[in-house]
Amino acid sequence: MANKNRPSIVARNTGVMAGIDKHITGSVTIGGVTYTPATLKQVFSDENTAITSTEALHTQVTDQVQATNTAKAKGALVYGLLRSYLIGQYGKQANAVLGDFGMTTPQPTGAQTLASKTAAATKRAATRQVRNTMGSVQKKSVKGVMEVPVKAITTIVPVTSPTTDATAAAPATGAASPAPATPAAAPTPVKPTS
Repeated sequence: MANKNRPSIVARNTGVMAGIDKHITGSVTIGGVTYTPATLKQVFSDENTAITSTEALHTQVTDQVQATNTAKAKGALVYGLLRSYLIGQYGKQANAVLGDFGMTTPQPTGAQTLASKTAAATKRAATRQVRNTMGSVQKKSVKGVMEVPVKAITTIVPVTSPTTDATAAAPATGAASPAPATPAAAPTPVKPTS
């Protein structure tokens, strides 16, 4: 049930209960169940009570989530400041002191060694091979037939060089076919400069 419908449902139920008081004096059978005026009113009263308690719980949860997010942000900020303070007081190599607070020592910074650069390059190459990732220049060399789903286009368009009409259609009769036209020389592709 959407939040915007709850007030209108409560108002509807209140009107139904007022109508029961005015017009229903004896037991009625609805959907195979017999209701007295009091039990019929109770159905709508219970719905109103459930809606009201749900709204109160929803408000409480919303407030608690907001308070939790505020506390988490403050805790993260103070944690970072405390860690910086301890490193400033005891130095970057204060393993014991930082360990007492459950904190890790800062990672060493500086130039990478040749071994770490080589290991990183090897890992990158292996990842690219496993994921089959290619750069924009490498993608240009990929050629082949592209199959398009039937819903979009009903034919498969091959990606090939165009043919001339003379070579594409062979005559149906046994007459000698005309000599194929010589295709023009394809232009030399220009390599992009990088």
